[in-house]
Amino acid sequence: MKIYMTDQTFKYDIEALAKAIFRTEELEETRDLEENGPFLAVFHSIEEEAYSIRVFWRDGENRVTEKQESFKELWADSRQRKRHIRRQIKYFIIKTVLGEDSETKLPWGTLTGIKPSKLVHEMIKNGIDKDLIRWKLKNDYLISESKIKLVMDVASIEHKFLYPANPKKISIYIGIPFCPTRCLYCSFPTLANAGEDIKKEYVKALISEIELYSSEVDLYEIESIYIGGGTPTELSAALLKEIMDAIHGSFDLNGLKEFTVEAGRPDTINEKKLAVLKNSGVDRISINPQTFNNKTLEIVKRGHTIKDVENAWEMVKTCGFKSINMDLIVGLPGEKIPEMIKTMQAVKNFDPDNLTVHTLALKKNAQMRKSPVMNLLPDEDIVRKMIDMAENGAVSMGMEPYYMYRQKYMLGNMENIGYAKPGKACLYNIQMMNDLQTVIGFGSGVMTKFVSIEENRILRAANYKQVKDYIKSPSEMAERKRKTKKMIEGTNN
Repeated sequence: MKIYMTDQTFKYDIEALAKAIFRTEELEETRDLEENGPFLAVFHSIEEEAYSIRVFWRDGENRVTEKQESFKELWADSRQRKRHIRRQIKYFIIKTVLGEDSETKLPWGTLTGIKPSKLVHEMIKNGIDKDLIRWKLKNDYLISESKIKLVMDVASIEHKFLYPANPKKISIYIGIPFCPTRCLYCSFPTLANAGEDIKKEYVKALISEIELYSSEVDLYEIESIYIGGGTPTELSAALLKEIMDAIHGSFDLNGLKEFTVEAGRPDTINEKKLAVLKNSGVDRISINPQTFNNKTLEIVKRGHTIKDVENAWEMVKTCGFKSINMDLIVGLPGEKIPEMIKTMQAVKNFDPDNLTVHTLALKKNAQMRKSPVMNLLPDEDIVRKMIDMAENGAVSMGMEPYYMYRQKYMLGNMENIGYAKPGKACLYNIQMMNDLQTVIGFGSGVMTKFVSIEENRILRAANYKQVKDYIKSPSEMAERKRKTKKMIEGTNN
C-alpha cells in the first residue's frame, strides 16, 4: 500500500488512519505519483486564512476516486488551525476511500488518538449541548452510532469525577516489573521468573526513590494510589510489606480515596500476601484471567489455569476488599464466539465489581508477532461481535462503561473499556485517561505526568525502562521529577 503526501506535517495522522482503513501496517511512502497498484495521495496547502485539500485514491482494480475542496476560515490561533486541518484531511480520506461504508468499516471514524472521551469533555467545557455533540461526532468525525453512545456514556460518568479539576490533588503510580512468566502478547520490559536477589535490589531502589521525592509529594493531596506491573504479587509478602511500609511512612494518606493493587496473575496470590495488602489499606484489587478457556491460556503461555482463578477469587473474596476487578482480552488466538460465550458465563458466575475488556493489541515487541499462533487470530468481524457480547454481559451484571482508551495495533481498530457497578468506578483509571491530574510515578518503566490546568500543558518525566538501569539510579529518577516540576511551574530554583 503506497501513500503520497505533500509534506510531513500530518504524516502520523494520515498513516495511522490508513493502517486502520486498509487493515495493514505495510505502508510505503512514495514520491512517485506514477506508481502502480493501490495508491493514496493527500495534497494540502495553506495560504494565509485559506487552505485546500485534495485526496486521490486508486484501488487494486485501478478504480479512481478523489475529492477536493478549498476552505476559508478564521482561526483563533495556529494550534486551532492545525487541529481543524488535520480533522478535515482525515475526513476527506475516509469519504474518498470508504464512502458510505465508513460507519461499518471504521466505527471510530476519523479518530486515531487513544482517548476519545477527551474530545467530548472538551466540547462540554466549551458549552456545546449533548445533542449538538452527538451531531458533531457523527457528521464531523464520522463516528458510528454505537460508538457515539459508548463515548457519551463514558464521558457522562467521568465528568462528575473530573470536574472541577483540582491542581492540588494527585495520583501515584508504582510499577513492579516482575512476572512469573511472559505471555505471548506482552510487550512490556518485564522480567519473567526473576530471582529473589534482583527483586530485593529493585524494592530497595524503589523505596529509595519514594523517600527521596516524598517531600515534593507532601505539597499535594494524594487522591489515589495504583500499584501495577508486571505483576506486583509476584513479589513475596515480605517485600510487599516493605513497599507498603514505605508508602505509609513517606506520604500523608489522609485524603486517599482509593488504593489499587494489580494481582493480575492469579497463580501469584496467597493468603499471606493478601493479608499484607488488606492490612495496608488496599481496597481495590484486580484478578486477570484474560479468558476462561484453558486451551487459550496454554496457547498464549499465560502460565495459569481456570482453577487458579477460582482459588484466587475465593481468597480475595474472603479478605473483604471493597472492589474486585477482572480483566479480559478479546481476540486471543483460537477464540471465537463459543469461547466468548463460555468466558462471559464464567464472569457472571464470579460477579466482579469491575470488568475491564481489552481488545488484543499486537504490539511490535510482543513474541506473538513472530509466532505461528498469528494464524489462529479471529477475523475482525468476529472480534467486534465478541466485544458486543462483553458489553451486553457487563450491562446484564448491572455495570456501566466508565472509562475507555484505544491503542495502536488493536484488532478491528476497536478499544479497551472499563465497566463498573454503581459506586465502583476506578478513580485512578479515569484521572489517568483524561490528563487533568498530575500522576507521580515510581519504579522502572514508569512515566510521571505533570499537569498545568491553567496553561493546558503537560510535561512528562520518564524513568529508566530496564530494571538493571533503574536499580542504579533512584536519586537520578527523583531529580528528573524535580526538574520537570520546576519547568511546568516556570521556576528555576
